[in-house]
Amino acid sequence: MTATYHIKTFGCQMNAYDSERIGELLEAQGHTAAGIDTAEIVVLNTCHIREKAAEKVYSDIGRLKASRRPSGVKPTVVVAGCVAQAEGAEIVRRAPSVDVVVGPNAYHRLPAMLRAGGGLDTDMPLASKFDALPARRSIVGASAFLTVQEGCDKFCTFCVVPYTRGAEVSRPVAKIIDDVKRLADNGVIRTAIAIAHQRAELAIARDLRDQHVGVRPHRANAEPREDGERDQRPSRGGGDRERRASRDGEADDHG
Repeated sequence: MTATYHIKTFGCQMNAYDSERIGELLEAQGHTAAGIDTAEIVVLNTCHIREKAAEKVYSDIGRLKASRRPSGVKPTVVVAGCVAQAEGAEIVRRAPSVDVVVGPNAYHRLPAMLRAGGGLDTDMPLASKFDALPARRSIVGASAFLTVQEGCDKFCTFCVVPYTRGAEVSRPVAKIIDDVKRLADNGVIRTAIAIAHQRAELAIARDLRDQHVGVRPHRANAEPREDGERDQRPSRGGGDRERRASRDGEADDHG
């Protein structure tokens, strides 16, 4: 059974990439994008870096709980991303109206969870999700995100990345180049590379340049500057949205 969906994205460029892939997974099942007020499936792809961004998720859940779709039914609510990974079953305890909780390393299983009527999956499997995700599908717009490395093994003080994204995993250069070519074939002229930290950024940039791929990497967990602007923040919406302030940690809506 097909349905309409909407994805609301909070946080970093890595989340923006995940939202694009979640959208592709849902569309491969026959679902179609719609606005947040009409979609039958609403995915909140969350960020755990800032407390305000995490709390906004619960505010959105409350609004969705009180809403109904044009068909008269309540929407299926999916909490994905780093808040899902960090809080897990606590989300369902605090907000029983949530149907699915799925972490950033398990969202390739989301279609099966929706078919099963819900569930909780915050596993960090040994097999990379990148091996399970299908090839990139068509992208709407001239820009797209591409995660080439995620996770971290450093466990720096106050950093949640190792706990929400897991151990450091880098994708093979050949697969990165294949994704870039697929995006270019679909009309994408600007690919934003999402990388978790600087050491990986430098190594991957070197590897890509060795393959004659020009790249200016951007760390996915870069925080907004004091004036509220986020550096090098590509989006489907063009220059104005790239310069848009990001004071509350929310990245974009998809659908």
